[in-house]
This record gives sequence, structure tokens and C-alpha cells, in this order.
Amino acid sequence: MAQYVNLKDYFQNEHIKLIQDAISNYMKDDPQITEAVIRSLVCTDDDAKYNAEFDLGVSVKAVGAVETADLSFIVTVRGNIEQRFRDIQVKGVKRVSSDMFPADNIPSQFILPDIQSDDVERIGNDLYVFCAGKGLFVNYELHIEKLVSDGMIYIAPLPNNCLGRVILSEADVEIIKKVQTEDGLKPQTCTIRATHGTILLNYKKYAEEMDGGLRITVAHELVHTLFHDRFLKLLQLLGEEKVELHSSTETVALDENMSDIQKALRIAESQADVLAMPLVIPKNTVDAAIQEIATDPSTHYANYGDRMQASVNKFAKLYGVSAFIAKARLRQLGYDFVDGTCLEYEENGNKVKYAPFYFKPNTLKENETFVINRNNYERLLQENSDFSELITSRIFVYTGYVVCLHDAKYIKPAVNNGQISYELTDYAREHAHEFCLKFEYHIKEENQYDIDRLTSFTYLCRLDSPKEYGEANKDGDYSLSDDAEDDIKMYFEKLKKEKEVKEVLRYMEDNGIYSLYDALKYHKNRKKLTYEKIADRSNIEIDTVKSYFKKPGKDNYRRIPLERLMIICNAFNLEEKLALDLLNKAGYSLNEHELKGQYYHYLLTITNAPLGAWNKLLSKAGLKKLN
Repeated sequence: MAQYVNLKDYFQNEHIKLIQDAISNYMKDDPQITEAVIRSLVCTDDDAKYNAEFDLGVSVKAVGAVETADLSFIVTVRGNIEQRFRDIQVKGVKRVSSDMFPADNIPSQFILPDIQSDDVERIGNDLYVFCAGKGLFVNYELHIEKLVSDGMIYIAPLPNNCLGRVILSEADVEIIKKVQTEDGLKPQTCTIRATHGTILLNYKKYAEEMDGGLRITVAHELVHTLFHDRFLKLLQLLGEEKVELHSSTETVALDENMSDIQKALRIAESQADVLAMPLVIPKNTVDAAIQEIATDPSTHYANYGDRMQASVNKFAKLYGVSAFIAKARLRQLGYDFVDGTCLEYEENGNKVKYAPFYFKPNTLKENETFVINRNNYERLLQENSDFSELITSRIFVYTGYVVCLHDAKYIKPAVNNGQISYELTDYAREHAHEFCLKFEYHIKEENQYDIDRLTSFTYLCRLDSPKEYGEANKDGDYSLSDDAEDDIKMYFEKLKKEKEVKEVLRYMEDNGIYSLYDALKYHKNRKKLTYEKIADRSNIEIDTVKSYFKKPGKDNYRRIPLERLMIICNAFNLEEKLALDLLNKAGYSLNEHELKGQYYHYLLTITNAPLGAWNKLLSKAGLKKLN
């Protein structure tokens, strides 16, 4: 059978006469049409019965009585993949300019489904419903034994790096099955005639390891046979009779040097990777599983960190997967508490398990984590000066997997390999949101999280809006929230240089904004504030506010006392470094060896807090309120 690089190439070689004749009929044979070339192909419609429709961008030579011209057309064809397009028909012809040709893409060339992120759970559930209807699930588990006994999967001696394989065409393949011997059931190698869609599973993976990733591998191959059936048939059509799809332990990324078929196979593999997880752990079964776990006495540990880890382990057992797969799936579904569970790492050739911890739900965003491995911790020390300052000043310490506030409430000393290290206290393991730094991470590849690629760290400030600091009663007395009182413990050192702040400082430097007068005017305009708004926020009379913004030497100018400048920073909701810059321009410095200087500096890190919250914090520390 002829080999074709893609569907466009197939149509060019197998059906170009049909296409050229359709264009001739459209032009009514005047001029004469020759040399038809398919320049582009896009699949515009395909259904579950293998029918597919394509728009072909076709260029031709039009030979007339006077001259030869190049003409362009879009030809719509339709046919059935299962019938190998023997029924192909031209549905329409339209003359266009060549710049109107549909753009080529690999999915259209190979009739690969287009999966958007919003579709993953729906498609995964559809696959689950289909498999469940075939009796392929027992309780929560994908029933691999039934797949094997029904002949839907065969165990085979595959290479070590090949976890599973789907056969595209008829072929003799070796499998391993148990046969009765005098010594009982024994594995024996034999040969079967594989047909299109036969799934082979690595014998070592299945029979020897039986690890928690087995069901993911099986689901991966099921996705190929159930979801990529048209794609597999198309590969046969293109002459790739011996091409085998396989899930490999070696991730292969798309590369421009790949052939079109290689790229299509890589896309199909990625889609199978994405859909395997929701097939093995369907979203619509998770709530019931969690409810079952919640009532299971075996998960009821005194410490919530231990309890959450026991719950993840129980969840993994229900679905027959590893705890790490269960953790990844729960995190994918928005259960951020799993970030503190199943913390096992390899250090110096030894596996180390760290104590699990718990924190308030919805603390982490999708791309955030509390956990950082040692390699990334050491890299950040080198690359991020702010992070390095936190560690070298001993304000925060690294415990081997989290970076936390250096406070006896949260950490306790321990000796490991003859060296002093830190462990989380029992209290800390239930309140990680109070003391942990959190980190952002990138996605290494589509739908594959790579926590090894941390790019920045963010100080964990739980108070995101003014309302969270507390509220004033009818008499005007301000009551702090519990979170606001806890937050004071989180600060005594500078933290992160925000990009925006750096740009603002650079702009001020470049534009000669050196004086307090110029800086106040600049920030007022930058924040789009009026004198009235500033007066309202600061509880300072508007005439007094205006006098602070006067140029020195002008009538009604007043020098701003430190306490009032603090209030102005609050009214501006000014970023910490910009607030300190403003104080510096006014000739003030904060003595951080004294309690007042320490608290004033802390307040400048929470300028989004209402002034009432500031004053409440100062009063509790025995310091004078700002007014």
C-alpha cells in the first residue's frame, strides 16, 4: 500500500481526478482545467459514524484560447473513513483568491478531536459512562481483570519504556497468558492474531509491579481505542499499517523536525494523557467517594494534617491508584488541601517522608503551592535577593519542604544526620496558612504540572480586602478580626520587590521626582485621587490636606508630621517600598530597633487595611494611635 504523509497528500494521489473534474464542471469546461494541486485541507464536519467533510484549497492551471492562468478554488468533499473514502463525493465548488484557502493544521489533517480545557471533564465522563455500561467498573475501580478476561486487553512482553500499545492493523503479536501446568497456573508466551484496536499492556507493569499507575496506563490506551478510533482508521488509510501508538515513560514534545504523522501521534498521546485521569477518577463519582471517606473511622486522626493524608490514601485505595495520582486528581478538581499530603522526596539517594499539614480550604490558587523541594529552594536563594534576605535574616526558615516563619509556635528544632533542622509543630501542621510562604509554579506541558519550575515566591497575606481586618460598631470602635491579629506575627522584614513598584521608582528617578512635594503630587495623580477623597480616607480636614501638598515656601504650607505622613500612605494605599520612599523624601526613617519603628514598618505593608485596623493594632501594642 502507498504511504502518505497526511490526508491532503492522500487526496492528491487518490482522488485528484474527481476534484479536478468537479472544478471543470463548475467552469463548464471553459477554460480547460489542468494541473490541480491541493494546497490546504481542513475538516469541517465529522460524526460518530465515520462520515467526514473537508474543505480543500485547490489551485489549477486554466488553459484558455489566449493565455494560461492560475485559478484558486475551495472544493468541499465528503466521505466515510471506515469505507476508506471509496464513497467520496464533491459537495460543492467555490472560486476564491488563493489567500482565502483554509489554513492547514495537524488535527484537521488527521481528523483528531479538538479538546478544549472546558471539554476534558465532559469527555472523560462520557468515556466513563460508556465503560461503566460495559461493566468495566466495579464500585469505583476500573476493572482491569475483566478487560483481560474479555480479550479487550492482552498482556505482552513490551520494552521497559513502553507501558502499553494499541495495534493499528492485523498482525501476529506475542502475548503472555496464564496456562494450567502441573505446578499450577504459569505465564506462557504465545502468539495471537491482533486486529485493529487491540490493546497490549506491558507484562512487567501488570504482573510484576501492579503499581498505582497501572489503571492510568490502561485508561490511556482505552482513550485511544474509544476516542481516537477515526484517527486510528485514518492512519491505516494513509498506509501506516505498522504504526503503533504507545504511552512511553519518556515524554516526547512536539518538534518542528517531526513528520506530520509524528506530530499527530504526539497530539493523540497528549490527549490520551489528559483524558486518562478523568476516566479513572470520574468527577461525578468523587463527591460520593469523599463522603464515604468522611464517615470512615480509619481516617479520623487527631491532627488534621494526618487526617487529610489518611483521606487521600483511602481515596487512592477506592480507585485503585497511587496516592500521588489521587493527590494530583483531587488538586485538579480544586481540592487544594492535598498540597499538604503525601510529601515524599528523594534526597541523597534516600526517600524522605515529611509530616503532612493542613490549611484553610481555598487558600491556594491553581498555580500555587506551599511545598518547595530542596533543589528549587537552593536555586531561589541564588536567584531571588528578597527570598535570600528572608532566610539569611532568620525571619523564615526552611524545613526541607516548606518555608515558614521562625517562631516556636510553628517550628521545633530537630537533629537529622548530625545537623540541626526544623520540624513543624502539631499546631503548625493544622494552620499552615498562618506561617508558610507560598510559591508559584509553571505548567511544564499541557495538563502536566511541573512543581520543579518555580519562578517566584509570594508572601502569604491572607487579608485580601479591607473588610477582612474587622469592622467598626455603631459607636465607632474598631474590632479586629482574628486573621488581622494573627497577621501581625507574619511580618518584621521586607519582602518582595514588585515589578510595578520597581517601575514606579525608576520612573520617578528618570523624571527628577526627588522632593516630597513632587512625590506627593505624582502619587496623587497616579492613584487618581482628589483632595476630598484623601481627606475622607484619612479623617484629616481638607484644608490641612491641601496644606501638606503645598510647595515649601508657599502660603499655607505645612510640614507633614511622621504620624500624618503614615496616614497619607494609608489613604494612598501606597505600596510598601513607595511608602518608605515617601518617608525618606520627608526626612523620616523608622528605627526598627524600637517597637514603634517595627510596627510602623509593618503597617506600611498593609496599607489596604482601614485606618481603624491600624490604630487597633497600635493600641494593642501599647502605642499611640495615628490621628
